[in-house]
Amino acid sequence: MIKQNKKIYKIILAVFGLLVFLNIFGFLKPVNKVLGSVVNFFSFRVRQEVNQSAARESRDDLLKRIESLEFQLAEEKASLSLLNSLQIENEQFRNFFNFFEANNYNYLLADVVWENSLLNFSSTNQNLVINKGEKDGLYPGLAVLSDSGVLIGKIVETEDNYSQVCLSNNSFCRLAVSLNNEEKSSGLAEGNLGLSVKINFIPQNEDVSIGDIVFSSGLEKNIPKGLYLGEVVNVEKKENDIWQDIVVESLFNSKSLNRVAVIIPE
Repeated sequence: MIKQNKKIYKIILAVFGLLVFLNIFGFLKPVNKVLGSVVNFFSFRVRQEVNQSAARESRDDLLKRIESLEFQLAEEKASLSLLNSLQIENEQFRNFFNFFEANNYNYLLADVVWENSLLNFSSTNQNLVINKGEKDGLYPGLAVLSDSGVLIGKIVETEDNYSQVCLSNNSFCRLAVSLNNEEKSSGLAEGNLGLSVKINFIPQNEDVSIGDIVFSSGLEKNIPKGLYLGEVVNVEKKENDIWQDIVVESLFNSKSLNRVAVIIPE
């Protein structure tokens, strides 16, 4: 056994010596190049696999991070939208409270749930639908106000749980009004192509000026006197006409109406 081991050691030493000899005299350079290429190839593949694996993990982590940030952003936007909505709602309630505290009116707040003109190409017949109706004590002819106290129209149709409101700039909506001019002129307001309001039946001999205030006259049974409608923006007198052409700017935007007040007579 010992002799066999010695023989093996001699062989190993002989091979090692031969390799050293061959290496010293450059006979192993081609072999070294081949071995180096093989080693480099496998080292490159190992590093490539490691880098690709790290890149995949990094990309997955990045996508998860982006997804998480997008979710957080959506949550923050939703919270901000809700906060903004609540702020607008609180401001509206405050405006309604201040107006009706200063004016002794009975009223009912209602939400706008539909605007008929959304389905019409023409805006000459704008009506709103509110979520209060006959069960809440509403009926046709009642005045409807914005949160700033502007008379925007009146109820024209009611059902159990909702009512339809014609806006003052609706071509088919008519309101009895007065002006704060010297003659305290009275006329009939009706919508002008859904853009403004015109006042009919004001005689040519009465003095009407731009800037005059227009308000409800009190001549309609269920609409109290003095509700602000708008201001005169144009006056035209045509020769041989009996009446003046008076245009009034209605100081509200139907697109921004989401809550209104209905005045209920005592």
